[in-house]
Amino acid sequence: MSKFDFKFIHRDLPDQLLQKTFIWIWNADKVPPHIGISAGKDYYSLTYRKSEHLLTASVLKKAKRSAVPVVLVEIPGELIRNEIASVFSKFGRASGEITCIYPIREVMQLEGINQLANLLTYLDSEGLMLQVSGLNLPEDYKGIPDYSMEDILKRIESLNGKH
Repeated sequence: MSKFDFKFIHRDLPDQLLQKTFIWIWNADKVPPHIGISAGKDYYSLTYRKSEHLLTASVLKKAKRSAVPVVLVEIPGELIRNEIASVFSKFGRASGEITCIYPIREVMQLEGINQLANLLTYLDSEGLMLQVSGLNLPEDYKGIPDYSMEDILKRIESLNGKH
């Protein structure tokens, strides 16, 4: 099981969202949440349907419009150690053991991190979480709920089963 509580969450959008690097946590209050990454104007995500490359501005509009709880974790741009587009292009979609964190950890060259809480714990312990911002979060939101790898795989399987 894996959970993570943030020390502080700004309840507004970060400055320079289109210039900096962020981990996007979608459905941040759900089990399991979904994650993507943006570097400047480019946003990437591995979904159950496909590997996405979108404009950060359009993803931001979607977040505002849909009222989905989103947490944005700003990280140093230097953490991007592999070219994001080429890493994401190697993945077709999330299925089986391949989850949305796989291309992100490959971009950052972080082995052995299989869940978001592990990634956040690593970033926090290394002082690499520059700012945490939230959008559409419940009033009492503190962090990522407790869930297991099995929960992630079941969710991907159920989403893939629908199509």
